[in-house]
Amino acid sequence: MRRPRYTPSWHSKRKSSWLRNTLLLIFIGLPLLLILAELIARGALLATGTTQLEPNKTVAIAQSYAFKLQDANGNSYPGLPDSGRLKVRRSPLLGYELIPSQSSDYWQINDQGFRQDSSVPIEKPAGEIRVFLVGGSTAFTNMAEKNQRALAFKIEKLINDRVRAQNNNPEKFKPKETPYFADQIEAMRALPPRIRDGSYRVIAAAVPGYTSGNELALLSQKVMAYSPNALIIIDGYEDLRSPSSQPAHEIGNVDQMLRDPIAQYRQHQSQQFSNWVNSFYLVKAWQKWIVPADTATFSSDYQIFSAEQFSKDPKELQKRIDRYVYNTKQMTRLAGDIPTLIVLQPEITGKQKALTKEEQGILKSLGNEYSDRVTNAYNVTEKTLSSQFPNTKFINFYQLFQSSNQQAFIDPIHLTEAANDTVAQKLYESIEQVFSVQPAPNSINSDITPQSVPTPQPTPTPEPPKPTSPPASLSETLQRVQGQ
Repeated sequence: MRRPRYTPSWHSKRKSSWLRNTLLLIFIGLPLLLILAELIARGALLATGTTQLEPNKTVAIAQSYAFKLQDANGNSYPGLPDSGRLKVRRSPLLGYELIPSQSSDYWQINDQGFRQDSSVPIEKPAGEIRVFLVGGSTAFTNMAEKNQRALAFKIEKLINDRVRAQNNNPEKFKPKETPYFADQIEAMRALPPRIRDGSYRVIAAAVPGYTSGNELALLSQKVMAYSPNALIIIDGYEDLRSPSSQPAHEIGNVDQMLRDPIAQYRQHQSQQFSNWVNSFYLVKAWQKWIVPADTATFSSDYQIFSAEQFSKDPKELQKRIDRYVYNTKQMTRLAGDIPTLIVLQPEITGKQKALTKEEQGILKSLGNEYSDRVTNAYNVTEKTLSSQFPNTKFINFYQLFQSSNQQAFIDPIHLTEAANDTVAQKLYESIEQVFSVQPAPNSINSDITPQSVPTPQPTPTPEPPKPTSPPASLSETLQRVQGQ
């Protein structure tokens, strides 16, 4: 029996046609629509006279502070993140260093690799007093919108303003000489001390991500050549989260990638595709106005924060602290007679009593385990440092913002501008003590020396009168005369 041929129904044909049209729309129409939208976006941007669509300010700042590792020829390593703007290179002595003579809209690096607007000569000009600020990203002042808002510049302004104030209004400060009268001496004691006259220059020699091992090498290889008059070392956090097996921090897993070239190639291709997608104006507009890109996209490896970076093993924690203490002691020995301030940097878990809404969000994203480990690590470190440096100025800033109701942190360790103002003020007060000058002895009193004062002579005791003979008679006197 002949089997009847199957003929699709009208509904089946309609369904098949709809599916085919939908697929055509997806694979042909949608790309054309995206291309058209991209052209419209570019045309609209050109019509406004702008050639670039910059990301929102927060993302732009984060991107400018993210690392861009380069080789000796200035080329990026394939497979490593290259969206950052802060160029660094590997160094056999320092681990890594900032490439000199570079700038962005938010910072400037001079020809010596310092965060300064101009070069720092080896030979100090007459009257210049140099204070070097050493440390990691907190000392470097990550996320500051320009050099003049960085920590070193804030301290420099405060101390030079003080010098001008004491020169313009000397009556408001302790005099250069001790007064003569008692009531004047009593009034002098209530006045603030004078500080050493001169032109103060605070030089930001900090490098983001540095541990005490990097800082020790930086002092010996670079900073000490510039004859500092004082040192401020702000650190601690990177040492506590860096494995004890690492004497110093290095960036870029270059050695690991060279051992696994296939993984390097895959990561490089993924990075190239991501860069290609982000180059579209539609994506830039989406990230700028609709859903801003996560700033972590532009973070360096040292800016990734997690509880796992802090060991819960007490022995491993102690090894990290011992390494930190050892390197810090070496820095103070290297400094010799140069006044050195050792500062344990602030961290968000030290401000848990007065958190703002933004800071609560940061701590929540880090998790309870992070808070517990970091709090314990800081407490042990503070006890160790305070006992190990009795002759060195040690300052603990861990809980500096404990009672502050204003936002101080924009992530676990980087500060708002107002918080940096507070840190600068505290450091200035310590520098004031370092360079304070006591009044000289009164010139009137100092002119009276032991040689110029006549030595009082004892009053001679009168000798008792000698006994006298009774007066001679007249006849005896005549006889004596006649005999002569």
